[in-house]
Amino acid sequence: MSKISIFGLHAQREKILEQLHKTGLVEINQTNTQDASQSKTQCDEHMQIAEAALTILDEYAPEKIGFMAARPVVSIEQYHADATRRDTILQTAAQLIRLDEQVRNPVVQPISAQESEYTRMISGVLPGAWQAEQLQEMLSEHSMNAVHFEIRSAEKRQSHVWFVFMNSHEKGLSALLQSMGFEEMKAEKDEQAQAAIAQIRQLSIHRHDIALLHDQLSLQKDKEQALAQTGATEYTFFVEGYIPKKHAGKLKRLLENDFSAHVELAEPENDEDVPVAFSNHLFSAPVETITETYSMPSSADIDPSPIMAFFYYVFFGMMFSDAGYGLLLAAACGYLGFGKRLEPAKRKNYRMFFFCGLSTMFWGLMFGGFFGNSVYTISTVFFGREVALEPLWLNPISQAMQLLIFSMALGMIQVLIGLGIKFYALCRQKKVLDAICDVGFWMLILLGASAFAAGLGLQMPLLGSIGIWGAALGGTGLLLTGGRKNRHVAGKLFGGVAKLYNVTSYVSDVLSYCRLMALVLATGAIADVVNMLGAMFGRSVMGVVAFILIFIFGHALNFAMNALGAYVHTNRLQYVEFFSKFYQGGGRKFAPFRMNTKYYQFEENRL
Repeated sequence: MSKISIFGLHAQREKILEQLHKTGLVEINQTNTQDASQSKTQCDEHMQIAEAALTILDEYAPEKIGFMAARPVVSIEQYHADATRRDTILQTAAQLIRLDEQVRNPVVQPISAQESEYTRMISGVLPGAWQAEQLQEMLSEHSMNAVHFEIRSAEKRQSHVWFVFMNSHEKGLSALLQSMGFEEMKAEKDEQAQAAIAQIRQLSIHRHDIALLHDQLSLQKDKEQALAQTGATEYTFFVEGYIPKKHAGKLKRLLENDFSAHVELAEPENDEDVPVAFSNHLFSAPVETITETYSMPSSADIDPSPIMAFFYYVFFGMMFSDAGYGLLLAAACGYLGFGKRLEPAKRKNYRMFFFCGLSTMFWGLMFGGFFGNSVYTISTVFFGREVALEPLWLNPISQAMQLLIFSMALGMIQVLIGLGIKFYALCRQKKVLDAICDVGFWMLILLGASAFAAGLGLQMPLLGSIGIWGAALGGTGLLLTGGRKNRHVAGKLFGGVAKLYNVTSYVSDVLSYCRLMALVLATGAIADVVNMLGAMFGRSVMGVVAFILIFIFGHALNFAMNALGAYVHTNRLQYVEFFSKFYQGGGRKFAPFRMNTKYYQFEENRL
């Protein structure tokens, strides 16, 4: 981040702030105690009116919107043009609220009873949407075929119905309607409500105007707040804030060329509360939301996203571990993440799962899983030939021990990288002694233990001996320096022993990566069971139909369960085992002055 200070003529203040609003690159600091509460309160009140009107339209005249449809894009020119109709649109929104009140609480005038010597008529509402055939069947079951009815309207929430019946049926019909949740209304009350609903539906043509008004008010509220945060004299004003360094120079040239303004850029002071923004490439940017969910990096942190991205995709794919599932995940999320269907801000998570899908395809081929053993099952049961997708590396079920060792080795690698990041961060802060004593010796112990284990597994005594000496050297260094910060002599002598006891924590961390093996086995085993159940009915026509139905339902269920499991456990490995080694967090997220809206996208002038 760079600290930015903008000085300009008071007459150009609103235009300069509008330019900052469009570009959305500057977080504005409060430099003035000016109060914008009155204007903000009015914007809030008008926004509530618009929001209430849109809720009413959604209830009585819902709009059909396509699946994951993007918000419409509105130009800044249209924003200014439609702002002149604000009062008219507000009056329409207020009218919708009044009509809704008439529907819910209509004024009932005194009326004469709607009955004759032999008949009676009642009107009211039944909960839910009723069809004439349903209601006639209900009356027939209770021997009331002589009762005449008319469904005036059938909404999702309730249906308005008229009944005309003989006086002799009154008691039985009353009991039946009561059991159905019928609520009687006077005729005028029902007619008044229906008339109000009809007017609401007629006013639904103004839905987009009201939605646009809501977003205009939202932008105006932000702008008023920004105006209140500027410092001003009789002829000049100034704004202070923060801007990402990569955009600072371009914005400076833009403002100084287009306005009578002067822009100063400077490095923030060490004690300033500087906001944090991510800056990553295509591969690692999608996992920024994972880091952000945990905590934004502090000024002393290194952004873990680029390194975490590799492990995140590898672990997720390994736990999901089926090439068929990965193909579906990558195809769907690739379309949503890289296509134009969604807004840019909503594509990041889909891009993350696209890379997770590619990793899942890779590990599925390594383990020989494509919708479980579907290739083998289909070929043997329905074609009488044995064709199988052989694993390119190992079979997780028959070679579970090798998979367990590999999972723990991946865990050890990530833990060591986490410690390496901590070592680098301490050196960058000129705490070299702390880096060596508090991190370096632990890395030596873990590397030595890893070399010893590898020597045993590979039957390489020399490698095992090197590992023992390395671990011993690291343990000795930790014993001698672990208590160096204690004031008392006893603390300095025995502080290292307490530090060395933390080896149990590292052992626990590495064992946590056994969940990689567990979820690999779970995904594959359940997929194989689904295929086995589907094949139980043989190669008959009914058997093919049963296989297809069981295959689709079973694999869909397995996909949902294990995708969720892979997501949860991958996050846990990052948050608990990886971040705990080096990450402090606690940073404040960069919150630029930008065009935040709910219903429309306004064009922003990006640099």
